[in-house]
Amino acid sequence: MDYSGYIVKIAAENDCPCHQAGETFECSGRALVIPEKTFLCMTVAGDLARALPSVTEGGGMAVEFTCSGPETGCAGRLNFQIEKPAENSRIRDAVSEKNIEAISRLLLNLPMFASFDRKSIRRLLDHFNLHGMQDLKFKPFRTGEILLKKGEPGTHLHLIISGRVEVIDEDDNIITTLERGDVFGEMSLISGNPVGATIRAGMPTTVLRLPGKDLNTLLPRYPGLQSFFTQLLAQRLTRTNTDRSQDLSSGMAGRLAEMPPEELLQALNLNRKTGVLSLQLESGPAEIQFKNGDIIHSFYEKLTGPRAVIAIVKNRTGKFKFNPGLPPESENTKAIGNFMGILMNALKEMDENLEKLNSVKSTGKENASW
Repeated sequence: MDYSGYIVKIAAENDCPCHQAGETFECSGRALVIPEKTFLCMTVAGDLARALPSVTEGGGMAVEFTCSGPETGCAGRLNFQIEKPAENSRIRDAVSEKNIEAISRLLLNLPMFASFDRKSIRRLLDHFNLHGMQDLKFKPFRTGEILLKKGEPGTHLHLIISGRVEVIDEDDNIITTLERGDVFGEMSLISGNPVGATIRAGMPTTVLRLPGKDLNTLLPRYPGLQSFFTQLLAQRLTRTNTDRSQDLSSGMAGRLAEMPPEELLQALNLNRKTGVLSLQLESGPAEIQFKNGDIIHSFYEKLTGPRAVIAIVKNRTGKFKFNPGLPPESENTKAIGNFMGILMNALKEMDENLEKLNSVKSTGKENASW
């Protein structure tokens, strides 16, 4: 068969000494064209030779290939994609079962999908109307390349397929590192706030990008994903607030521009603090009382209870101060509701208000063009 026009692309890589994600090879006739100064692992070449004849059935495929065993002495893993760009529409209409199975196995090996079985992962793939590996938006990054920049709007959830990324501060100091199976970008999607830290590739890295709108649709359908993100959020906040724990014990103060209200409230909740959080906001003073991490009283403007908390969380500027201990009259007061429920309602309302604001801005631009 003449394979001219077909392209082989390394979509994901893990511990491979010869190849990295993003490499592509073109086919000419029955030959594979190798770019100058580029290696081709002979074991991979053999696997390609067995896989290429199958592309005639579906027009393209994603292949999971593991290079290991006594014959190679290698523990590397590659995922390569074979397609003919000129026939992308046919590829999407006639994807092979082997393609879907390869992607399913790839995702089932990641912590995010630990609660999934083959049937549920297939339903997930159906949700994305998946007809080829390219639709999952696998994206390779070179060492030192910026994946996310602090202050940008959060639009996607990022899942590391291979490689390593570094979370860095404004002075280029590495705060922490994330590796295969870790996710990032979820905080900005949950809170609606801009990205809180810059993410840089610490080595050649491939990530899977899932649109935020799809994430919000999927969470109610898959309790396992909800549990994963709940635990992830708790781990993130626990790690972030470890250094703050000592300060919380003796009281702390700061600005909301440096620590947004939702992070501040979660820090007090996770550390099971008892005391009074006083805030000076644009519309006046506010107060939230905590008992063992639960909110027992709150007020802001003319609001009290959960509505006051929601109004407080909307603020992005102002000062705060936390003092341990409660006034005598509040010591026997019960919680005003489930903490996470109150906070999620606040973030949801913020997100809805942002959508309305963007809609008004968009309508204004359209009217201006008439």
